[in-house]
Amino acid sequence: MLSGDSSKSMRAYLLIAGCLLLGTHLLAAEPTAVERLTSFMTGTFTSADQARGDQNFRDVTLHVARLWPDRPDGPWLYAEQALTDAPDHPYRQRIFHLSPGADGSVVCRIFDLPDPLAATGAWKDPSRLAQLNPATLTSREGCNLVLRPQPDGSFKGGTEGKACHSTLPGVAYATNVTTVSAKETITWERGYNASDTQIWGSLHGGYIFKRIE
Repeated sequence: MLSGDSSKSMRAYLLIAGCLLLGTHLLAAEPTAVERLTSFMTGTFTSADQARGDQNFRDVTLHVARLWPDRPDGPWLYAEQALTDAPDHPYRQRIFHLSPGADGSVVCRIFDLPDPLAATGAWKDPSRLAQLNPATLTSREGCNLVLRPQPDGSFKGGTEGKACHSTLPGVAYATNVTTVSAKETITWERGYNASDTQIWGSLHGGYIFKRIE
């Protein structure tokens, strides 16, 4: 039988051990900013509601799926955008890489695929892109999105400066302002000429993609 002092010591030890285990569990359960943003970005989204209410916007479907889940360098995502009435003819296919940035931000690097046509529909089966790796992709230098956590739990940010060069005729550089939450992604892309006049992109705000899956 334990003495009174020994019993008290044992109870104190168990209490401290329990608190440490609980703290460890809570720390392990708390997702990082990169993990939260990844969960917000992945899924299927549509701008149908916006298009019905505003003729300046088209009905677009956006699919984003996780790639290469075993890579140790952070999440990689495949993104595919198409007009909803032409799902087999996407007009944009990109790969994103998310990594921690400064001051709690998340940096989203953007890459072009070597053969976008062959990747069409890969969001349904990302294993089709298993033969690719970062070395086979083309980085869109200067087009990184820097997204910062907001008090409401969303992320907001975009490109910085004029470093995101464009191949569109007459467009010297492009900008992208993006907000991502659990329910929707809002992205406003614009292109400017050398005189800083907008000549491409929406004049009426960003596209609002609401989550449907």
